[in-house]
Amino acid sequence: MKAIHFVEPEKIKVVDIPMPEMKDDEVIAKVSWAGICGTDLDLLTGNMIHIKTGMTKYPIIPGHEWSGTIVKVGPAVKNFKVGDRVTADVSLGCGKCEFCRKGKYNLCPDREVIGSYRNRQGAYAEYIAAPERHLYHIPDGVSDEEAAMVEPAGTAAYAVRRARIEMGSSVMVIGDGPIGQIAAQLAKVNGAAKVIMAGSWDEKLEIAKQTGTDEVINYHREDIAERAIELTGGKGPDIVIESSGNQSAFQSAIKAVRPSGRVVLISWYADAEVPAPLNGIIVKDLDIVCCLASPNTFDAVLNYMGSGQLNVKPLITHKVPMEQCEDMIRMIRAKKECRIKILLQP
Repeated sequence: MKAIHFVEPEKIKVVDIPMPEMKDDEVIAKVSWAGICGTDLDLLTGNMIHIKTGMTKYPIIPGHEWSGTIVKVGPAVKNFKVGDRVTADVSLGCGKCEFCRKGKYNLCPDREVIGSYRNRQGAYAEYIAAPERHLYHIPDGVSDEEAAMVEPAGTAAYAVRRARIEMGSSVMVIGDGPIGQIAAQLAKVNGAAKVIMAGSWDEKLEIAKQTGTDEVINYHREDIAERAIELTGGKGPDIVIESSGNQSAFQSAIKAVRPSGRVVLISWYADAEVPAPLNGIIVKDLDIVCCLASPNTFDAVLNYMGSGQLNVKPLITHKVPMEQCEDMIRMIRAKKECRIKILLQP
């Protein structure tokens, strides 16, 4: 099969390699679409934490957002068959440890992560192997392109779940990328009366308004905290979901959120040593909630998509052949063209 290798920092190569091996409890799926994520770009630079700790080594086949069709099933697989359209969790737990038994397989000490951790093969390839316990059927009403968005949607859904949104509350999302966009939609689905999005692209903020966001803030022209407080009658949002991974955005979240509010963090930060305004956090009696990956969210997200409560179609701004991966990464880094989610097709 053909696949994309990140050979070393900043070096990408299209390679011909054998199809993945399959364990008895796994399936092999032909990849329909794979999404480019900021984590993949961190892998390419060599700055990702898993590269630095040695838990991921070059060469690596990246890509953890995908949809596909099963072409082969292992003898122990019971609930899936050839021809089924599927997607899979990004964090693959052992299924036996204390964390896995509690459903926290994103924290399994022996986990693999598709497209990165322990070099589990990713989706930038024609075929991918995945264990049955982490597979999900794609409903008939959800397209392959939409299903390739389930992982970022699941990450957003996990953050919204951890945010514990109360009926009628106000929520601000910082970050106008795919996870921020989806978090804003799901905040509304889960009871928020007012949703505000802060971002940097007018085009992306307009898409957010079209998909249900009530108010938007372009932080190039307005101060995030000041404007958010103004938009909530001087109180500040009840909850701030920070999806950008920007240090200044974290500071803005603390300033903006109302006393006794909640700040939810769902992104990697380029510099792990992010200064925290601890006195401001303490004085406001805040909850700081951190989220890793997307455990136990895919079924819900697929149902939201199938029912029309979650609309990811406007977020898919580019669909290109997988061989154009390097061109798309250059485009992302140039920051001249508006994009939200880029899908690659093998």
